[in-house]
Amino acid sequence: MNIKRYFFLPLAGLLLLLVGLFLGWKISTNSGAQQGAMKMETGSAPSNKKKVLYWYDPMYPQQHFEEPGPSPFMDMDLVPRYADSGTDGNPLSAVRIDPAMVQNLGIRSVPVVSTTTSTSLQLSGLISFNDRTLTQLQSPSSAFIEQVWPLTNGDTVSTGQPLVRLRVPAWTGAQHELLAVLASGNDDLVNAGKQRLLSLGMPASLVSKIEQQREPVETWTINAPHDGVINKLNARPGMTLMAGETVATLQPLKPVWIEVAVPEKQLSQINIGDHITATLPGATPSQRDGTISEILPLVDPVSRTVTMRVTLPNSRGDLRPGMSTQVQVHGQTSVAQLTVPSNALLRTGQRTLVMVDDGNGRYRPQEVQEGTDLGEQTQIMAGLKVGEKVVVNGQFLLDSEANLQGIEVQPVHAETANSPAAQHNLHYAKGTIVELAGGKVKLRHGPFESLGMPGMTMRFSLANDQVAGGLHEGDQVRISVSDSDNGLVVESLEILEDTP
Repeated sequence: MNIKRYFFLPLAGLLLLLVGLFLGWKISTNSGAQQGAMKMETGSAPSNKKKVLYWYDPMYPQQHFEEPGPSPFMDMDLVPRYADSGTDGNPLSAVRIDPAMVQNLGIRSVPVVSTTTSTSLQLSGLISFNDRTLTQLQSPSSAFIEQVWPLTNGDTVSTGQPLVRLRVPAWTGAQHELLAVLASGNDDLVNAGKQRLLSLGMPASLVSKIEQQREPVETWTINAPHDGVINKLNARPGMTLMAGETVATLQPLKPVWIEVAVPEKQLSQINIGDHITATLPGATPSQRDGTISEILPLVDPVSRTVTMRVTLPNSRGDLRPGMSTQVQVHGQTSVAQLTVPSNALLRTGQRTLVMVDDGNGRYRPQEVQEGTDLGEQTQIMAGLKVGEKVVVNGQFLLDSEANLQGIEVQPVHAETANSPAAQHNLHYAKGTIVELAGGKVKLRHGPFESLGMPGMTMRFSLANDQVAGGLHEGDQVRISVSDSDNGLVVESLEILEDTP
């Protein structure tokens, strides 16, 4: 009995040991499989970490920063802009809108077309005096006004009409000397006496009269040399006049000018010699034909217009200065050109943009170069192609969204679109060049006080490659930047002299 019990006890212990080993192996196998599955699942799961393109201030999205930190423009931290990669893996370059929402938002697009347009222009003008025919009547020497005929500014006079009678004291003695030498018969003395009167301002016709009549002239009357209008009469009886002082200004009415203010954008449509038709409601006949005689070189800084002149004959005298007229300029030829509706243009003050419809709810900002304003249509010189679509309704909404998303505007040319930015206001600071590469410069700069921007290290675009010509990393420079739609652009870098 005892023998059987001792025999089974080791056997039972062995069985328990085998069962324990089996259960341990099973648990270990299942745990490893689960861990392997978890590792496989984790490894196959896509990473949710997005690539940061740059940091920016939402209130000033056009300025990009390479590192996070406080905004130099607002009392807030910079926020990151992540890469929004599509199937092509490219960063976000357009505003995306669900096509189903396009109609609800009222967004409407039209294609860019090439049209043949007439270069005829309708402009407004005014009749004015021809200043080249203006005559100033002056006192030839110191004189006294003895008589003024009853005339005033704006009166019309005819040729030979008397205006003012003068007494010239300097002529009295010289006349008596001439009469004395005339009696002597000495030609040399006579010529000398006549020259003296001429040098005192006496007209040659009056000298001849004295020589013929052998009598002195007490007074001299100034007569109108031609028909015209008295523009200014500066004469009263008893007045004393200095030599060269203007007595009256006379302007003829034949011919007259039509002066037309031409917007600077339409200057390319007019040329000297172009034919015009002027419509004058107050004249008979009401339409007159002429040609452009002058295009003045200066632009009015307020109205941004250039003055065009047309010279018109006025034999009837019915064209009066100050009359308004409608002028039609007949262009020489018609040309084919790209046009878009004028309301599609977004003018920022620094450049002109349109929102291009790329289809499938994608809209991108594109810079364009404007041409002639044709009224409801505007000529496009660069930036678009025939067949592209531009947004004509809802473009302001899309432009605002593009700014908030930090989408960069496509420039007209491949080179930096801000090259003309030297015309804008510049802001200055001092700094050190950290890196030069790829048309950009990394600067460790001091504060731009006019921008309210503190000193920092950041990367800037260069206006052109010549800005950094001859400069190297580590150079201390004086920086001038312009504030454009795409952020701050370096316009010049001036090397600073080493200080002892």
